[in-house]
Amino acid sequence: MAVTSLSLGNVIRSARIQKGYTQEALSEILDITPSHLKQMEGGRRNPSVPLLFQMMELLDFSVDALVFSCEGAGRVLHTDGLSEREVEALSRLIDAMRANE
Repeated sequence: MAVTSLSLGNVIRSARIQKGYTQEALSEILDITPSHLKQMEGGRRNPSVPLLFQMMELLDFSVDALVFSCEGAGRVLHTDGLSEREVEALSRLIDAMRANE
């Protein structure tokens, strides 16, 4: 399942509301315009990777469910606490294992 802009926007909006932020308040914290946030939540614009990670940390959400298909439910690999280098090595290992199937 591919991540669609609309589904990512819905996740961002839901997480923002759950944390009690208005669009204006969250925009100020993220140092973006409220219009930019509104466009992301509406699926008309995607956040940059650094901005996405900042939102994930601040709003306490993960895009795992959007990235992995329903078939793979229960097979989510959490990499919290790993360095970027360790995550990359793990990703290469998983790719190599898939290639050998």
